[in-house]
Amino acid sequence: MNDVHPARRPLTATERALLDSLLDHDFEGVEELRVQAREATASTGCECGCVTIDLHVPDGVPVSTAPSPAPVEGTVVDAAGEPIGGVLLFVADGRLSGLEVRSLDEPLATLPPPERIDWETVPDPSAERTSWWRRVRSRPRRVAT
Repeated sequence: MNDVHPARRPLTATERALLDSLLDHDFEGVEELRVQAREATASTGCECGCVTIDLHVPDGVPVSTAPSPAPVEGTVVDAAGEPIGGVLLFVADGRLSGLEVRSLDEPLATLPPPERIDWETVPDPSAERTSWWRRVRSRPRRVAT
């Protein structure tokens, strides 16, 4: 069997800024994830053409107790402040494993900068989460003035 693994590469400046922005929030296990983020590399996370990335951390970094997905979620907004996507951070076996960036409609062509993300901390990560899609769709729509 021929195992093909996507090439690992350093995080781009935007990927690093987005990950750092998410990890600026305090939650259980975040300190270890911050250490891991300094050493993380990335690879293509999805074959659909979206901007989701897989994260890879070397052996020897501290392992985190953070849940997966991490208890901070982002809503990607457009220039008018309308939701167009979402961001989740995944952790596997105590290690950063993926930064998922999804869209409401068409796939996002580029990774959104942190200033286009509305972050929300999940109060009880052990409780069942309301789906991100349902929460975004239930928000009142902004009316243009």
